[in-house]
Amino acid sequence: MKKLFISLLVISLISCQPAMEQKVVDLNSLEKEIINNSKAFQLAYISNDYLEAKQFLSDEITTTVFNSNGSSLLEQSEEQISNSGRGWEFIRFDMKNHQVFIAPDAKSIAVIFDTEGEIEFENTEEKVLYSTRASQFWVSTSQGWKIMHSHWSPKEQAQGIPNE
Repeated sequence: MKKLFISLLVISLISCQPAMEQKVVDLNSLEKEIINNSKAFQLAYISNDYLEAKQFLSDEITTTVFNSNGSSLLEQSEEQISNSGRGWEFIRFDMKNHQVFIAPDAKSIAVIFDTEGEIEFENTEEKVLYSTRASQFWVSTSQGWKIMHSHWSPKEQAQGIPNE
C-alpha cells in the first residue's frame, strides 16, 4: 500500500509540473529574416565592408565560398572580404527570386536566388554583364543566423566575377 501511495504521489507531482514549452517558429518571419540577412551579407561583401559582413560570420564556424569565376574554394576572412574585387567593381548588383528551404528542426536553411548586374574595370571604360545563380547555407547559432557556405554559378550569355 505504501508503494502504491508513493507511486501515485510521484505521478501526481510529475503531472502537476508545467509542460515544457516548445518554441514555436514563425516560418514566414524566419523566411523574411533570412532573405534580409542574405541580402545584407552580400551587399556588405561586394562593398568590401568586413565590419558589416562580420555580423553574419561566426568565430566558431568556417565560412566558405565558391565564387562564380570557377576559382578554388575560399575561406571568407577579413582579408578576403576586404580585398575582394580588386581592379573592378559592381556598378549594378540586383538580387531577386529568393527561395528559402528550412530544415524540419528550423536550425539550418538553404537560400537560392538570382543576381544580375554589371561590372566595370578600373582605369578603363570596359563593362561586362554579370548574371549568376547563387545558393547560401545558413545555420542557427547562439549568436543568431550565420552563413556557412555560398556557391555562385554564372548563367548562360553572361559571366561571373573576373578572376583576380
